[in-house]
This record gives sequence, structure tokens and C-alpha cells, in this order.
Amino acid sequence: MRVLIVALAVLWGTPASADELRDPTRPPAAPHHAAGPSEPAPILSAIMGSAPDRVAIFNGHVVRSGGTVGTYVIQTVLEDGVRYRHAGMIHELYLARPATFKKPSTAAARSPAGAQ
Repeated sequence: MRVLIVALAVLWGTPASADELRDPTRPPAAPHHAAGPSEPAPILSAIMGSAPDRVAIFNGHVVRSGGTVGTYVIQTVLEDGVRYRHAGMIHELYLARPATFKKPSTAAARSPAGAQ
């Protein structure tokens, strides 16, 4: 009987508040990070020129090797992309390529019907 009283005293002695109760089926909460200014995802629009004077349009800015756009540091402007450093990591971003290429026609151009 004494063990039962002690067990009940322990269970009732520390009531849990509503804040301490957690749904065991709910996934753990994601850690909260300090909200900083969000940077746009990198967009490469164009590459112009030839080595070593090649420039790129990166996130709307004309940049050369060694240039910066926000926290992106352009290491190298490649023939078809850029190598950049962001958040301590090196990334490469390439120009989008069309899915298919059309071979130019070798046939002579025809005039529209009725044209002279």
C-alpha cells in the first residue's frame, strides 16, 4: 500500500502544463534560424566575349571573374557558365540549352502565294 501511495504522489506531484505536452505523432519542429535577407536564386542570363575578357550576366548584373553579386563571388566565367562561391561552397551554373536543335534549311526560300 505504501508503494502505491508513493507512486501516486510522484505522478501527481509534478503536474504537466499544456506547454509541456507534446503530440507524439507530430514530427519534431524545425530549428528556428535568424531570418536574414533572402537572396534570389542565382540566374545566369548570358555569357559574352572570349577568354580572358569574358563577362557574364549573373542575377541581372554584369560580372567578370573575381566580381561579386551580393554574397555570390564569381571565381571564373566559363565559356558556357560560371563557377562561383556562395556560403562557403563552390558551385557551377550553366546557361540553359535548348532541348533540340533545328538544322538550317538548304532549300531556296519560296515566295508566298500571290506575291510577285
